[in-house]
Amino acid sequence: MVKPLAPEQLRKRVDPGEFPFETTAELPPRRRPLGQDRAVRALEFGLEVESPGYNIFVLGPPGAGKKTTALALVEEVARSRPAPGDWVYVYNFADEERPRAIELPAGMGEAFRADMERLVQTLRTEIPKALAGEGYEREKSAILKRAQDRKAQAFRELESLANERGFLVQRSAEGLALVYTHEGSPVSQEDFENLPEDEKQAVREARGVLQAKLRETIERVKAIDREAKTEVEALEKRVALAAVGHEIEALVQKYQSHPGVVEHLKAVEADVVENLDEFRSGAPEPQGLPFPFRMPGVEARVRRYQVNVLVNNRDLEHAPVVYESNPTYHNLVGRIEHYVQLGAFVTDFTLIKPGAFHRANGGYLVLDVRDVLLNPFAYDALKRVLKDQQIRMEEIGEQFRLISTTTLKPEPIPARLKVVLLGTPWLYYLLQRYDEDFLKLFKVKGEFSEDMELNEDNRMAYAFLVASHAAEEGLLPFHRDAVARVVEHGLRLAEHQSRMATHYLEITDLVREANHWARKDGADTVRAEHVAQAIREKVYRSNYLEEWIGRLIAEGTLIVETEGTAVGQVNGLSVYDLGDYSFGKPSRVTAKIFLGKEGLVNIERESELGGRIHNKGVLILQGFFGSRYARRFPISFAASLCFEQSYGGIEGDSASSAELFALISALAEIPLRQDLAVTGSVSQQGQIQAVGGINEKIEGFYRTCKVKGLTGTQGVIIPKANVPHLMLDPEVVEAVDAGRFHIYPIENVDQGMELLTGLPAGELTAYGTYPEGTVNGKVMRKLERLAALWRRIHNGEET
Repeated sequence: MVKPLAPEQLRKRVDPGEFPFETTAELPPRRRPLGQDRAVRALEFGLEVESPGYNIFVLGPPGAGKKTTALALVEEVARSRPAPGDWVYVYNFADEERPRAIELPAGMGEAFRADMERLVQTLRTEIPKALAGEGYEREKSAILKRAQDRKAQAFRELESLANERGFLVQRSAEGLALVYTHEGSPVSQEDFENLPEDEKQAVREARGVLQAKLRETIERVKAIDREAKTEVEALEKRVALAAVGHEIEALVQKYQSHPGVVEHLKAVEADVVENLDEFRSGAPEPQGLPFPFRMPGVEARVRRYQVNVLVNNRDLEHAPVVYESNPTYHNLVGRIEHYVQLGAFVTDFTLIKPGAFHRANGGYLVLDVRDVLLNPFAYDALKRVLKDQQIRMEEIGEQFRLISTTTLKPEPIPARLKVVLLGTPWLYYLLQRYDEDFLKLFKVKGEFSEDMELNEDNRMAYAFLVASHAAEEGLLPFHRDAVARVVEHGLRLAEHQSRMATHYLEITDLVREANHWARKDGADTVRAEHVAQAIREKVYRSNYLEEWIGRLIAEGTLIVETEGTAVGQVNGLSVYDLGDYSFGKPSRVTAKIFLGKEGLVNIERESELGGRIHNKGVLILQGFFGSRYARRFPISFAASLCFEQSYGGIEGDSASSAELFALISALAEIPLRQDLAVTGSVSQQGQIQAVGGINEKIEGFYRTCKVKGLTGTQGVIIPKANVPHLMLDPEVVEAVDAGRFHIYPIENVDQGMELLTGLPAGELTAYGTYPEGTVNGKVMRKLERLAALWRRIHNGEET
């Protein structure tokens, strides 16, 4: 007969004396990942490899501390890497729609912007001053006077030649005209027609010569004007360069080791001398109109000489580590902002704003993959940056407009960074399966485990976590007995007596809540009873449904028998998972046998309440019956299985042993003890296999027995393979120690039937039969009678 488990087998006790401190105040606030050696090694490897594509995907269950661990390791590696340079955008004088990107050493971008602001201020003050100076006016007047003298000389030569030929040169609104004279007086057209023909011909020839001379003179005058204008422009440029050229040259010398800056300064110098009129005007921006309707003034004209410092790493001491909590498209790759002018949206290179890729360039970018996938276009942008190795800023609206509009297309910036994605295993394998680029871009997988071995190092990892958390948040120090209780809770979360959970969030929440109850108690140190109170209070906040179901059972609304015996009926155990809280409750499993060939009829499956795994467990029972009892004759019975008063879905195969016991009881007509509940899955060979939620199931039946009255004979039958998983509530352990409750571990169906019926199971004899008076013997006799009856009915012998 199977013996019940001893109390010490039901819960692993952690001895506070195993910790080499009195309180966590003695420990340094040092964070250590909770048993994540595999993930840590993967992260270290991925961070060290510089080749493209060796980005990292850290996967693990929620609350495992992925973000905290990843950021800590990334920041540690980043401290050994130099700070990257600055990136600035400047105006592109060759193509204003494509601003130029320039890389500078860290901190130099801001200095370059300040230098250009001072240069612009110099341009705005010195150029108008120089162009209004006496020297400039004197030289300009001399140039204009020389031009005037040359033009006057040209006109004199024209007039002299005209006078020699008998003509006058007259000026009118229409220009210059040649007038024929006789003895000094102009000749009218009528008088000209009365002249002799030979004289008129001579006049015409003279006029032709003079007309040619007139045209030549006009062209000469225009050339003189052009030469004067060119000389004035050259003078203006010379004067302007004399006023500000030394400033630009000083900047060229300062940034001579940066070709991009030198090239830009040369372009600025050329643009300044080509647009001196904009500085000469000196007109300020009008202030009489509201902002959206102001016309661009001098401020707008000199805007193209400004510098947009996109990334300023002046204060960085090492490579940047950026965690972007809202990875939208624009937050990743940056945006081009606009302002309203004359009712229209306009922009320029100074309105280019950086994204997370720019800030993390030269370092590390950490993202939550779920947030990336939830934001439209963000995942595509992430892949494009990693594939192209460039941060290209594009307006996503351009892809969807029916009419294209002019906008900026900034020069892309080389992407030199490592991306770390955080996510669940489900998302990792989903992307791996459906995105062909995923494994090319994220070659390193860092997988977080859900538990770790219970040993001295890992116990101390818990202690260091508690100490660090207490120090960071100003919590009370934890006594070593409180730390031991926290470790025990970690064993409970892992559902194993030798494995500790690595649920970082669960542990830190427990630390905070235990601190709360200790402060409320007026203690100066958190003790084990405060940790236990925090666990109880958290359960109380979440177990309303559990208590409600328990009340229905106590009232008899939900029928659960905890005393006596019944044929074809057994207490199965189920777990209700509410997400943040799970609990176990018993359910009546009943079986009915009747003559037929239908086999097992699963009522839950027929009503579409049974899940696939549950249905598989029921089908396994058919294999068990066939292999054990149908050796000499076919099985000729039908059976129905039902979870009584169950109106929701049922999933899992942990009730298959209870269903099997109910079927055997119904076949053999042997009553089963109702003071025992059963959990465990069954193999076709009759082995009882381990199940999940074992602690919740035991505690659920214990509480049911408690509300209905403990008799001292009640208990739970569990798979023997689940014994290492027991971390039961101390109240249950105390009840077992007092003999009020019992837990029986079994390895096979026969052991379970013996406990439930009080009869021997019976061993198969050499003749292929089972002994009389045994459970198996009764089942086989009943099946033989049913098979014989079915043959007679089939042969027409009985009706």
